[in-house]
Amino acid sequence: MRRGFDPRKFLELANQLIRDGAYERHPRARTAMGRIYYTVFLLALRKLQEEGFRIRDQERIHQFVIETYNTKGLSSIGNGLHQLRERRVDADYHMMVNVSLESSMKCAQLSEYVIQLIEQVKEIK
Repeated sequence: MRRGFDPRKFLELANQLIRDGAYERHPRARTAMGRIYYTVFLLALRKLQEEGFRIRDQERIHQFVIETYNTKGLSSIGNGLHQLRERRVDADYHMMVNVSLESSMKCAQLSEYVIQLIEQVKEIK
């Protein structure tokens, strides 16, 4: 099966941004947060697609993925993805919200945990 781009590369980039002191802290933190979220979102979406789920409403795709995991008894994945999405929305749209490198690091750790959970899922019913 052809897999295309590996979303884990986004997480690698996020971690590099978090560590790279050559750039300003706040833009690094905000950019890293987006890449962290999209790593987990894309892996969660891929898993659903592999399990035969079809996404018809592209405008609600993010909420669909979160809700599907929550309703299928995989709330650790759904809730983790929801938390990461909230942080990503803050980073992208709410400029008065402080998005720190420390919070980005914590989200990177959370993303690793959620990715492990996704990888452990054998079947989604």
